[in-house]
Amino acid sequence: MWLRLGENELINMDHVSSVKKGLEHTIDIHFRDFQHSRILPFPGREERDQAFERLVENLLRLGNAME
Repeated sequence: MWLRLGENELINMDHVSSVKKGLEHTIDIHFRDFQHSRILPFPGREERDQAFERLVENLLRLGNAME
């Protein structure tokens, strides 16, 4: 499952192991198949929180579909 964040970011949700809100209006995405994480910056807290909610919702959907 792919998730679009904004106009320039696509995230393959199959590879995401954890997502957390970071400092300074960022989202930290950790990948399970790779030895790195991604830090996505946002212009403000509201934009970051909306993107974070979409990520969490899609991770839950993916988990339910895999069961």
